[in-house]
Amino acid sequence: MTKPLGLIIDQGNSPIDGKPYVAIATFKSKNSKTGNMIQVWVIRSDISPLDAIASGADYSICGNCPHRGVIGNIISAEQKIERSCYVNVGREVMAIWKAYQAKKYHGTYWPETVAAMFKGRRIRWGAYGDPSIINPDVVSYLNGLADGHTGYTHQWKSNFAQVFKGVFQASCDGLQDYLDASAHGWKCFSVVAAGQENIGWDIGKTCPATVENSKAKCITCKLCDGAKQDVKVQAHGKGKKYVEIFA
Repeated sequence: MTKPLGLIIDQGNSPIDGKPYVAIATFKSKNSKTGNMIQVWVIRSDISPLDAIASGADYSICGNCPHRGVIGNIISAEQKIERSCYVNVGREVMAIWKAYQAKKYHGTYWPETVAAMFKGRRIRWGAYGDPSIINPDVVSYLNGLADGHTGYTHQWKSNFAQVFKGVFQASCDGLQDYLDASAHGWKCFSVVAAGQENIGWDIGKTCPATVENSKAKCITCKLCDGAKQDVKVQAHGKGKKYVEIFA
């Protein structure tokens, strides 16, 4: 059987606000930072990603992430909002949405077929959206098949996300975040402003994939699995200019 473009791995109502979501795994990636990992996208299943951002409905799949931007701060007719999220929603996530709407992603496979698709691969949980809203049994099953994973959650304070402690990194956007998450047993992934190399605190190892002239990629790095290491990264992507100083 030819492997599909992508697979619907979970769908339901978000534990954040009860609105519908779908989680889709895609199997080919040209992302130069991550390498060819399986990418998991979490989107609203009933509204396009750009419309979700413009209306604030992306809260269902992004929760309290501060990188979502300010609702209503639309600076063009294409609904580009001033926000620090590194994901190019208009290109990458909208492509996922359009393929989903065209029913190009399969949703029913025998377990042995799923095993063949995930075995020996590495998973990037949350190419877009917060993976903590996904059914934890699905995450556990697929991680058990895979050869490793990365994952990050801004919902680390929420009760429903506690099951992912040791599985996903706590996404932190300030020193108090880092201290709070660490005190509660999370390994942290801290985003600092572009050019902010030293904050005066040891908040973890610099992401190897972002070090100048480094050949490291997420697919070969084993730090961000939620269990090993605190990691920090300088803001990157089109929204990096909106990331404030880590303090």
